[in-house]
Amino acid sequence: MSRHQFEEVDDLGRILFSDDPALRIERVPMSLETAEGTVTLDPTQTHRMPTALFEFRHALGVGYFGYVVPKGAPLDGIPEEPQIEGAILFGMRRLPPEISDLRWIPGWELQEIPGWELHEIPDEQPKLERCYGYTYSRLELRTPDGEIYSRTWVPHEPEWAAAALRHGYVVCLCGVELGIRAPYAMTDAQHTPVMRYESFRRGCALGLTVGGFVAYVDHR
Repeated sequence: MSRHQFEEVDDLGRILFSDDPALRIERVPMSLETAEGTVTLDPTQTHRMPTALFEFRHALGVGYFGYVVPKGAPLDGIPEEPQIEGAILFGMRRLPPEISDLRWIPGWELQEIPGWELHEIPDEQPKLERCYGYTYSRLELRTPDGEIYSRTWVPHEPEWAAAALRHGYVVCLCGVELGIRAPYAMTDAQHTPVMRYESFRRGCALGLTVGGFVAYVDHR
């Protein structure tokens, strides 16, 4: 990402499928609101749900080495992060720590978040397309009142976009540690799926990850 593009987006982002080794949430029940009522989707049918990650570039307690509990914060309580609390006020749900341990939590499931939308907007960069053969998209996660909650910039993936169109929804996860930001002085190639998964687990354990099903809007 160029400096210009980096300044044009809010957060670090990544698109993948829910069964990716860096995420592993393919066994989590998911539910949607329909005209007939709430429908719970069988985890065996949603093991490859398109997923978008929004990792906050600027958040309380985050530095070069990841998240550090702010001074004076209670050790036994969930740290308060304004971006997380704001999303919860608009309907997002906090992910429980157990979700990242491949265990099903009775009574808990990823739910549709009414009113939220994920917009995929073409962000063509001719020079990059000529050099590398791929194009980019800007993802905008919007709250029910139409405001942009987060924006990020990712390579356009036709398979991912096709799945999002087919389902009509994307699993959106937002937080402080989602496995996108590599540890200090480590290259992206050195940042393995196992390490990314451990970061995701840590974010859930801290209570600093929110998410749910969000309606997908394609602008291509």
